[in-house]
Amino acid sequence: MKKVFSGSLVLSLVLVAVAISQGTQNTNQKHAQIATPGGSNVGFTADNIQRQEQVMQLRGNVEIRTHDMSLRADDVTYNQETGELEARGIVRIKLETQN
Repeated sequence: MKKVFSGSLVLSLVLVAVAISQGTQNTNQKHAQIATPGGSNVGFTADNIQRQEQVMQLRGNVEIRTHDMSLRADDVTYNQETGELEARGIVRIKLETQN
């Protein structure tokens, strides 16, 4: 009886460890945040973020969030001077509902 219990305990611990590692596989993502002239914050998350002066290159699993919108794309180039961004790959935009 003890062998069955300890075997199932070990199996349960292995399954929990696998679930945790799968849930945290994006912990290596980079984060950035900027404030717009209007005062709201824009959050950036991507596998790789490189900045050269006013241009930010975001590559891999990109997510850009504002208070009322989220954008997901494979790659994004954001020009902070003009406020324009160019999204490439599979691009999805979700507008948050206003109450």
